[in-house]
Amino acid sequence: MRRNRFENLVQGALFCAALLVTAPTLLAGGTSVTLVTPRCVTIGTDMIVDLRIGPGAPSIVGLQSALSYNGAVLQFVSEEPGDAPFDLPIYFTHNSALSNMSLAVGIAPPNAPSAGNVVAKRLRFHVIGAAGDCTPDQLVQFRADRQVRNLLTDSNGTAILPVLASLNEVNLGPGPSISAAADVVGVPPVGSMQLITNLGVVTASGCGPILNLTFVRSDGELVVSAPFERVNSPISIVWTVTDECGRSASDTQLVTVNVVYGDLSQNGIVDASDISIALNSWGPANAAGTGDVDGDGTINAKDIALLLNNWGSTTP
Repeated sequence: MRRNRFENLVQGALFCAALLVTAPTLLAGGTSVTLVTPRCVTIGTDMIVDLRIGPGAPSIVGLQSALSYNGAVLQFVSEEPGDAPFDLPIYFTHNSALSNMSLAVGIAPPNAPSAGNVVAKRLRFHVIGAAGDCTPDQLVQFRADRQVRNLLTDSNGTAILPVLASLNEVNLGPGPSISAAADVVGVPPVGSMQLITNLGVVTASGCGPILNLTFVRSDGELVVSAPFERVNSPISIVWTVTDECGRSASDTQLVTVNVVYGDLSQNGIVDASDISIALNSWGPANAAGTGDVDGDGTINAKDIALLLNNWGSTTP
């Protein structure tokens, strides 16, 4: 019985055309065979493609596949064993000029047939060039071939036509890019050292499906829309985009709070009107920081001293 199963395995792998013709009613059920690879791949590294048989397979003892690949992006390196119990290499051919290959693997007795959910074969490629898209279609795919059909063989030697799913989403595109909006130079409201401003639109691109956008403000604020204090000016905002592969790009935006110390009235000169604002705001500063020349949160003698030191200065 074991010898018969082994003979059936080889016959099913090598002479599938006859099986497909003589037993067409047995080909409709099947199971899935998919090509699986890591989502993120870098040029100059190796990429492993798994030929995986889906779960619930009907007593499978052999897999035969005809494959092709994009030779402008991938260079074939080697065939490698799959997972147990697929331990029997039957044949493997590779045509580098046509960028295709044919293979068959099986399960040697006395190992039991497989119910699927297993990698039957692995193929190693070297990534030699970038694809034209982040997720190129059919980078590696099953091919139609009259001599070598894509099929599974069960323990009775019967050919089963599987549902095939080719590799179609590998991140080979360029790293992300980001462009912050123009630098901001603004003047706070009259009597305030705080600037609240629109920072514009940050433009980011990269391979998805998800791009993560973050920022770091030099003044330590954790909310990007928080007011910008004159005492911290200029404030830098470093914008960073990170793609699904962990690659990142950054751009910096500067916010300058443009007011001379002491020109609280913003009339272009430090004069008595500014002293009046500071005296009328004496004590803890309000939310807008009105009269708080040095930005320490309190209007006191230090602010009056700054006013006097900058007396007569003009706003830039």
